[in-house]
Amino acid sequence: MQGIKGNSANVTTKVLIVGGGPTGLFASIALSKYKIPHILIEQRKTVQAVPAAHVINTRTMEIFRQAGLPMDKLYALNGHAGARFVTWINRPGEVIGHFDLMGDSDALVARMHASQDHTSNISQPLLEEFLLAEATKSAVADIRYGVEWQQFNNEATHLSEIIDLDGSHVTIESEFTFAADGAASGIARSLNIRKVGPDAIATYLSLSCEVDMRGVLSDTSTLLYWLLDPETMGTAIVHNPEKLTVFMRPIAPFESIENYDDATCQALLGNVFGDRPFKMLHKSLWRMTAQVAEKFRQDSVFLVGDSAHRFPPTGGLGLNTGIADVHNLVWKIAAELSQGNSEGLLETYELERRPVAQQSCDVSYNNHLKMTDVMQAIGLDPGKAHLLTTFMNHFVIRSLPGWFQGVIRKALLKPVRAKLNAVTANDSQGKTIRAKVQQVIDNQREHFDTLGLELGYVYREGCAVAPEAAKTSASEVSSYQPNADPGSRLPHVQIPVSGQPISTLNLIDYRNFTLLHQGEIEDPSFESFGLPTTKINIAAHEYAEAVQLLAKSLLLKHGAWILVCLLYTSPSPRDS
Repeated sequence: MQGIKGNSANVTTKVLIVGGGPTGLFASIALSKYKIPHILIEQRKTVQAVPAAHVINTRTMEIFRQAGLPMDKLYALNGHAGARFVTWINRPGEVIGHFDLMGDSDALVARMHASQDHTSNISQPLLEEFLLAEATKSAVADIRYGVEWQQFNNEATHLSEIIDLDGSHVTIESEFTFAADGAASGIARSLNIRKVGPDAIATYLSLSCEVDMRGVLSDTSTLLYWLLDPETMGTAIVHNPEKLTVFMRPIAPFESIENYDDATCQALLGNVFGDRPFKMLHKSLWRMTAQVAEKFRQDSVFLVGDSAHRFPPTGGLGLNTGIADVHNLVWKIAAELSQGNSEGLLETYELERRPVAQQSCDVSYNNHLKMTDVMQAIGLDPGKAHLLTTFMNHFVIRSLPGWFQGVIRKALLKPVRAKLNAVTANDSQGKTIRAKVQQVIDNQREHFDTLGLELGYVYREGCAVAPEAAKTSASEVSSYQPNADPGSRLPHVQIPVSGQPISTLNLIDYRNFTLLHQGEIEDPSFESFGLPTTKINIAAHEYAEAVQLLAKSLLLKHGAWILVCLLYTSPSPRDS
């Protein structure tokens, strides 16, 4: 992780990755799988220190496994392995309702059968440290922190001007550039790539805290708390119940970070955590958007991750979509570098990934809007959430004595608190309201259960998928329906191979096409773009115990075959 080696003002590489977040670091790991020399630059001097994303979903864990990452070490980073609930509260100890992340027994069984992997709660700084350690093991990876991308040289996208650690200006020449430089991507701006969608849905104050939530609330199985009391309204995200929680509070459009000095934030957190000791580690503001770039590629530059799409966090899909972007793109870059003349192949990156990103963006935005249903069920108007702040910041009110401002504030909050107290009251009316609210909470499933979206999206256009992929049905957001039709993810089936249980997904090598077939077949004709093809005959001796299960789950009859690219299937003559 040093600066540019030597004194040369010009450096050449196959691929330049700009951005060292999870998407950029995984791009480095994936390129190394193909032994493609590359340089990764990141303007920060180290990995991200502030907690941000934390939901690493099932699909991403499958991709990490296929890339050969040590999964035991990765799962061990889960800081909240016992997380099971999302909880709405008035104040600590006054529970309004729960959402069970495990779902009912049918949903739990379906999730367990869908994959050998599962969603994990891993704070982004820990994930970045893990990915960086893996990326730096490669001899073809040159990873440089404290290096800032400046611009393309005379608009030539293969020439990037950067500022090195020592302040010197260096030009990096690369055949391809991955823009993994985040939501405020300088590369996307320099190329005038517009993002489509609302760019200012809401603004949040984010406070990272060292606090033992076990002392704040007796419940240690909640991942997210939605606090509804006006003085503490916000969301507490429990990254680690023993030591790390992030509190996010929506603020008024006219407010800025100057409105929240340390003393104000300390007072706010004191209201949230009560008399328990805490330490504020970091504060910042962030703006919620729901945007997808109008294009994911220009010339030799590819947008990946947040530079290509920015979602509301309601669903935890942002980081995960970026990892899948890289998974889709890197093998195509490898094919182009190996064979050349694959321009049509590179075009499929946007064709395949942009519709998936758009769907994830739409679902995330809809989830955000639906969260107001809980407030409405209580009898509160979410549209008036900022009226108190607006009123109290009026110059006339601010000119009044502090004690009088307090009286006004208390009077304005009285009707809101009356409704919140009614819903938490231990009487028949309270129970009736809570039952109504619980029905609304149960209707938030697409926010917290996106298994169908994670595993069931379909690539309907692209190199390895013929026109018949347009007929393949995608899964619903929360309900995954496994199938092996063109463009879909290869179903996970636990099978015995030579007496050992493995997943069908473990049969697939990230670097190759895989041809699954039953019995002798004529050599099929398909385009592999110069990449090797591994053939697996499920009628072979080592698959003797699994052949019937495989044939049924993949609809793979004798003499038929199915081609798998990465983990996605392409057409095959299964009815032959």
